[in-house]
Amino acid sequence: MNRSDPDTDNKVRSSIRFLNETIQYNANEPSLALFRIQEHVHKTLPAMIQKRIELENLQEQMNGLVFDIEYGMEAVKDLGTSVDHVNNIVTYLEKARHISKQINLFRQQQVQQQLFEKKDGPLLSSLKI
Repeated sequence: MNRSDPDTDNKVRSSIRFLNETIQYNANEPSLALFRIQEHVHKTLPAMIQKRIELENLQEQMNGLVFDIEYGMEAVKDLGTSVDHVNNIVTYLEKARHISKQINLFRQQQVQQQLFEKKDGPLLSSLKI
């Protein structure tokens, strides 16, 4: 059977242990860790910047929409307080319409009186003689 001598076995184990320590040291070396971090940053940073720009654009849109909503809410609240003003306007318009009808009626009466005077004018002058 294939048995090795103890001295070779110790040397192999010692070499493997040394190799494991070397690999572990290199894997955990600070400069290698920084290199891995740098790789990660170079890989993920462009996508993160793009997402940040998208978020800033969305934030601007949201601010605009919030402003529009607040402005609309204020306008609706102002409509509630303007009911009295609208009622006053309606009242004044009705009064103006009534006055306009009176003016038109007065003008019609004047026109009719002038026509009557022109029509009866010669008759009245002959009676005065």
